[in-house]
Amino acid sequence: MNSLARYKLALAGAALAVVCDASLAHSQQAFSLGTAPAANSSDKMSVETDDRNLRRIGADRRGMFFNGESTSNEYPFYALPSEIAGSAKLVLWMQTAISAAPENSSMRVFVNDQDVGSIKLQSGAPYRVEMKVPNGVIQPGYNAVSILVDQKHRVDCSIDATYELWTQIDPERSGFVFSEGGRLMGDTMPDLIARGGMIDGRTAIQGSIAPGATGTDYNRTITAIEALTIIGNFDRPAVSIGQQAADDRSIGVVVGTRGTVAEILGQQADSILKDGINVLPAGHGKGQTLVVTGRTAADVDASLEILKAEAEKGQSDGTPQGLRALANSKGRLLSPGSTVPLRNLGLIAEPFSGRLYKQQINFSMPSDFYPGDYGSLVLHLSAQYAANLSRDAELIVRANDETVADINLGSSRSGLIDDQRLPVPLSKLRPGENTIQFEARLPVPADVTCDPVGKGGEDRPRLLVLGKSFLEVPQFARVGRYPDIAALVSGSAFDERVGSAPIALYVPNLNSTALSAAASFMAKMAYSSGHILPVNVTATVPDVHQPNVMAFGTFSQLPSDVVTPTGLDLSTRITSPGPAINAPTQEVASALSFRNTKDTAPATGTDGDVTGQMLGYVGQIKTVLTDRVGAQIDKLRHEVSAMGQPEEVRYQPKAETALLIAQKDMKGAAGVWTVVASPSEQGLTATVDAIMDRSTWTRLNGSVQAFSTTGQVIDEIAPSKVALFQTQPASAGNLRLIVAGWFSHHVLEYTLAQIIAALLLGASTFLLLKLGRPKW
Repeated sequence: MNSLARYKLALAGAALAVVCDASLAHSQQAFSLGTAPAANSSDKMSVETDDRNLRRIGADRRGMFFNGESTSNEYPFYALPSEIAGSAKLVLWMQTAISAAPENSSMRVFVNDQDVGSIKLQSGAPYRVEMKVPNGVIQPGYNAVSILVDQKHRVDCSIDATYELWTQIDPERSGFVFSEGGRLMGDTMPDLIARGGMIDGRTAIQGSIAPGATGTDYNRTITAIEALTIIGNFDRPAVSIGQQAADDRSIGVVVGTRGTVAEILGQQADSILKDGINVLPAGHGKGQTLVVTGRTAADVDASLEILKAEAEKGQSDGTPQGLRALANSKGRLLSPGSTVPLRNLGLIAEPFSGRLYKQQINFSMPSDFYPGDYGSLVLHLSAQYAANLSRDAELIVRANDETVADINLGSSRSGLIDDQRLPVPLSKLRPGENTIQFEARLPVPADVTCDPVGKGGEDRPRLLVLGKSFLEVPQFARVGRYPDIAALVSGSAFDERVGSAPIALYVPNLNSTALSAAASFMAKMAYSSGHILPVNVTATVPDVHQPNVMAFGTFSQLPSDVVTPTGLDLSTRITSPGPAINAPTQEVASALSFRNTKDTAPATGTDGDVTGQMLGYVGQIKTVLTDRVGAQIDKLRHEVSAMGQPEEVRYQPKAETALLIAQKDMKGAAGVWTVVASPSEQGLTATVDAIMDRSTWTRLNGSVQAFSTTGQVIDEIAPSKVALFQTQPASAGNLRLIVAGWFSHHVLEYTLAQIIAALLLGASTFLLLKLGRPKW
């Protein structure tokens, strides 16, 4: 049987397995905070008898999907002191593609960088594996769980076949089982932290409000939810705001005076509370609840300030490996003028023997980082590659999905890349989280006559990216800007540290669905920025002079007084893709303008009147410069305006738009208005949840973005004009970088500045030659 026949047989087997296998169907359902889907009888027995104390790893299905020949993921896991007293084991439910060769495919698992086991992957039906974790490896606080997967194809050695290799771990049925410690029902803050990501990577939070609650009650509750999200490092907060208490699948948040708390939770709960910050244990069908209370409203606000201060500290406990995994899970923050080894950003430095190498590192830039072509982050790459790779072998480096380097690896001899400097322009980066991706195509001539079954998987390494590779971070400009959705979600425009007013959180009629989506969005922004973002919830349409406004609702709920100022037209839908809608072109020379002056004859002095001659020459230069440059500016302004879309044309969402985010600065208000809207309430909740996925959240950008139901970007518009505001203490160095960054976005103004500088240099040179050097 030749390779092609075996390949077709493998595909037929894969199709049969998909049709026959239904054991993982429940885990494919859409995300829901309702009752968990029932497992089949065999799975239910396993969980109830053996894994009744299963502690899930806080990741979703996408985060536990391993695709390709060699891939790895690292997860932070929070352990309680009561759990580590006894023994522990790691339980994994997984399924591997039928195209993977079991004899050549394996998985290795590390806990805090200590090897706890290795298994051969089984292709086909789902299966369960256990790995015992040695005593003392897991410590209280954050720990690191690293999973490395190597997969080889059964019958195909082509690069395209590597995309058929995958292993999916079921996050709902995978995690640690501890002999000591029961379910998470305790009354401490660590008990709440340990609940992070328990529902397919999401953390369900129920903010409970008493009947007749005021805007202040909503403000306090959302502030407490933001603080809890930061303290717990909840990457995917799924918030609900309403009068009901939390169930056993969610964390409750209640803020108010003792009387308000008793009204929400009952007198029995009130009797065990103390003034200040409390954690109520789960029981009687209610989940664990964070309660911030006091005798008076002033006492409540004082306790809330303590909770906010605790969140702002940004301190977490755990092992060095666990804290590393935690930092990399949200992107390690890079500081200006620093160097960071790639291994500290999550790079796995191991020999790779496959055909398509893929790795990715994540890092974060400050929320007030100013992108532009005024500098570069430098990747110092060190690697080794094998001899006799095909001529088309190459290593591609991408920053945020844009190619920044391409290195040919095809050679008859092995090669060494030693500290090769690969510049990554700062214009390719964004405030908040960024990614650098490595992709290497490593075919060899022997792949053409592939016989993987006969080779027995004995492949020699083809590439090794060395651990000494590092990033060199330059000095970069620090300034806030708007409109910019990337800066918005990283929190720079709304940070209390820059003295901004509270965000007017406008929700029409305080609709509970829209309010829940708004609270989820604000909690995610707080997590991304690491800072509390003050809000002022309102059902009243904000005044046009209100500096910072965020509006949440459906297309029909949001009034034109809110929608129109942000440049949107939600009255109609574009049913066909049609031509792309361009953003209004920025008016050229907005900052550098020249006024025409009257054509006056310059004063002409005598041969001995050198001063008069100097003034005459300068006057001539000024006249020519203002007339000719002014005419060119008018001409360019007319041409560019003709090419651009008229500014009065407003953006209309396409028919497939499930969520729309639009942002625009308000003239005279020194702030920005943001609209988050969806055609329906259900779509608002579902798509806000979808865009909070790490792969989508890191791509929020521009002044308008439209998303599909799955969170994919279907439309994006860059801002026509950007306003800057100060976030850092004034310094000459930062000002120089800001000016350089501004010029990189305004090429015409930069060209004019060069012309002016050249003319001034010429004039000064002429005067120097004419006047001579002064005699002292």
